[in-house]
Amino acid sequence: MRRSFLMGIVALLCAVPAAAQSPALKIGVFDSSIVFDRSQRGQALKSEIERLRDQRLKAMTDRQEELSALQQEMRTKELSFNDEKRAEMQQRISQKQIELQRLNDDASREVQAEFNKAQQRLQKELIQVVEAVGKEGAFTLIFERGLTLHAAPEIDITPAVLEKFNQMFPQAAGAAAAPGGN
Repeated sequence: MRRSFLMGIVALLCAVPAAAQSPALKIGVFDSSIVFDRSQRGQALKSEIERLRDQRLKAMTDRQEELSALQQEMRTKELSFNDEKRAEMQQRISQKQIELQRLNDDASREVQAEFNKAQQRLQKELIQVVEAVGKEGAFTLIFERGLTLHAAPEIDITPAVLEKFNQMFPQAAGAAAAPGGN
């Protein structure tokens, strides 16, 4: 027991000079949400997703107006309808409500899917950027801010990552892949 204790101390003492001679650690921290929000590529993808969302909202608004018109017609003419015509109008209203709900569900899924694809694409590109910043800046470790409990402002490299992201993935006009166009 005593012998293994002494061996441990000897190993520790041998390691101290080796550690003292190793290069200093260089650590950086970046905020990916800032990079995504402020990069040219991130802004272009966000615009494309917003455009898709707006198109789907327009289609839903059009369907809602059709439904409202049918409901208004039913309210104003209900007393003049016979039972068969009333049942037919109720069926049409019910069908429009179902169509509107399906359109809403489909639009939500489509917009969410495009958002997820854009986020995955940005994440893959960000990994390449961080690796490049790490190599160029001789960083030992780079962490994403969300994975740290505390990081001193002096080690924040978000501006450098953002600048490198825009250099590596410039966003030319119309160069963003249109959602759904893959």
